[in-house]
This record gives sequence, C-alpha cells and structure tokens, in this order.
Amino acid sequence: MKRSTHPFGKVLRNAIMAAGLVAAASTAAAEDLLVRDYSTNPAEVNALMAPIQPFLGGESGSTTSIIQLGQSNNANAGIEGTGSLALIQQAGTNNRAVQAIEGNSSALLLVQGGTNNSVVQASRGDNNFQLVGVSGENNQIAYIQDGNSLAGVLDVRDSKNSTVLAIQTAQSGRYMMPTGLRGLENKTVVVVPGRMYVLPKR
Repeated sequence: MKRSTHPFGKVLRNAIMAAGLVAAASTAAAEDLLVRDYSTNPAEVNALMAPIQPFLGGESGSTTSIIQLGQSNNANAGIEGTGSLALIQQAGTNNRAVQAIEGNSSALLLVQGGTNNSVVQASRGDNNFQLVGVSGENNQIAYIQDGNSLAGVLDVRDSKNSTVLAIQTAQSGRYMMPTGLRGLENKTVVVVPGRMYVLPKR
C-alpha cells in the first residue's frame, strides 16, 4: 500500500522556507553569529522516552491525544504508519501546533503554554522520538527529523520573541538534546548536525 506524503511534505516545505529565511538573516547579521557545539547525554533522552514505550510498536493502529485549555488554541496531528503516538498538550492563549508522522513506531510529544507560540513537529522514518517544551510568548519552533531511530528534546520554555529551527538526520547521531535554549529572548537559533547557530533578531 502506498502511503501519502502530503502531511509531511507540507510541513517539510514550510521548514525549508523557514531555514532559508534564517540563512538570509544570518548573512545579514554575520558579525553577531554565535556558533556552538553541543553534546547530548543519551541516558537523559532515554529516561524521557521510557514512559511512552507501551504506546509504540506493534501492528495495531496509532494513537493521537490532544488536550487543550485556554483560548483560541489550534492543534493538528497526522500519522501515516502504524504503532506511533502523537501527543499535544497546550494551554494559554492563541497557541498553535502541527504534528506530522510518516513512518512506524515513532512518537511526537508537545507540552506548550504561554501566549502566541507556534510549533511544527515532523518526523519521517521509523522508531523516532521528539519531545518539545515551549512557554513564554511569541516563539516559533520547528523540529524536523528525517531518518530512522532518531531521538531528541527541545526545551524552549520561558522564552520570548525567538525562533528555533532544529533539523535532525542520521548525521546528527541518534540523540539530539541541545542545551541553552531555555530562556531565549529575541534570538534566532538553527540546530543542525553537530552545530547550533545563534543570532539576535533585528
């Protein structure tokens, strides 16, 4: 059976567009660009993955759970495959969320609060895991995985007026959990395999 790629494709196109805008901004403000290496403790990521393992795998259908409180919250979760989990929990005002999974035995988890935040999560491949935490105000987050057996965490809580784009592939290694994202203010951050680029918003 052929699987539709439309949900992931749309999200991926939006992420590529965002990456282009970030690249242009980086060129314009190269003197302010901060490049960081980052390392990830696999044990920390595995501990966060453990509670959801019973929901993953098998030949049965997938699970989607959405909990929303507050005003004008939007959520959209799409799964193409089996044995996967999409979980969105958000509260606050005018927050938006989109999740797309194309593959099997993968999990996308989002805990979002605050005001006027927007999150896009997309995973293409099998046995992938994402956990994103966002709070504060006026933040835009995109986390894209393309590959198999990838796991990562983005902690962008207590942030303000910031944009984070994280792209994880096989070249990233299996685990990605960059530090220093919590408490951002007026920053643009791009996370790619082995590097994190940080620059101020103009």
